[in-house]
Amino acid sequence: MTRLRLSTKRQPRRGFTLIELLVVISIIAVLASLIAPAVQSARRAARKLECLNNIRQVGLAMVAFSSNTGGGLPYLTSDIPISNANGTGFIYGAGWPMQLLPALDATAILKNIKSNAVVAGGSAAPYSFAINSGVNGENVWLPVFTCPDDADSFRQPGGLSFVVNAGFIPSTIWGASTNPETVAVGGPFLQPYLIDWNADSRYSLDGISLQGSGSTFDGQDQAVQTATGVFCRATAAPNSNSFQPSLDYLSTGDGTGSTLMLTENLNAGPWNGSLGSQNGYGVNQLGFGLRLPVSGSYQVTSGLFTPQTLATIAGFSDPATNPDQWVINRNLSAPIGTPRPSSQHSGGVNAIMGDGAGRFISETVDKNVYAKLLTSNGVNFGERTLNGRDY
Repeated sequence: MTRLRLSTKRQPRRGFTLIELLVVISIIAVLASLIAPAVQSARRAARKLECLNNIRQVGLAMVAFSSNTGGGLPYLTSDIPISNANGTGFIYGAGWPMQLLPALDATAILKNIKSNAVVAGGSAAPYSFAINSGVNGENVWLPVFTCPDDADSFRQPGGLSFVVNAGFIPSTIWGASTNPETVAVGGPFLQPYLIDWNADSRYSLDGISLQGSGSTFDGQDQAVQTATGVFCRATAAPNSNSFQPSLDYLSTGDGTGSTLMLTENLNAGPWNGSLGSQNGYGVNQLGFGLRLPVSGSYQVTSGLFTPQTLATIAGFSDPATNPDQWVINRNLSAPIGTPRPSSQHSGGVNAIMGDGAGRFISETVDKNVYAKLLTSNGVNFGERTLNGRDY
């Protein structure tokens, strides 16, 4: 019997042609080019959210500080008493971040700062905590004080990305670091007597010494100046009392939800310093404010504001010297101490209102609206109340 053998031809194995490979590579490249921007956008959004979370934590710490101090908020700067092996005295001009450490569960860091503070030189010199020397020889970086998009502060010793609302600042010292009128008291952030709002020739260049006529400070100037912002420096000016900001003051004025408390600033300097240790900058990097044109006698420039009123908020630019420097994200390459909100986020900055709510404030916000967001008690001086639709 004959066995039949089935014969099959082996088909040759067929590989990819060069053209097919090129097509596949092209498709992968196109997909990658489509995915990469989405990945970068997702990363930017994540960093922006992390920044908002950090600044919100600082805002909550402000609320906690207020609860623990009977309603008061931190001063922009104040003196912190110390007593250690180096002697007894004060850390002069300690900024609001240092005052806020206990509310941020960082009491141990504040204790170490106090125990390591040293005399800056001479018996009359202030005690100071040297910048970037860290605590007990270690550099200190607190993530809660920084935005991950702020390369100058993120993961840097003493890094600070957030600043507080210091109100309207005279154009003569806005952003100044070496002005002889201000270096001795730590930069332009305000004692509440610096602007002669009611044009009665009584004002103070430094919040301590009196200029012009009269023997007492002007309570009307203080009332208006403290209505333009939230935070000011503690002062021991003669015949006067320090004005300490509070949430109650905001709520009975323009409202906590209509008043800016914190924003970002790429030009904020280290948080862990004092007047005695910052080489002339003092603590003028700890706040932001509106640049207000004033005359040589610190009276508000005629035509922009009427005495004792904030109702006529218009024409804020000062064409003669650096117009509109106070605007959000203006001049991102500005030096440390430039007191205006700024960030690397596209289109604006993260901010915290007086009620602790987080918002993203656009860099294109109307200037009049933005100016009203800075005021804490403008409604009592004729200013229209804002609502959420305005910004």
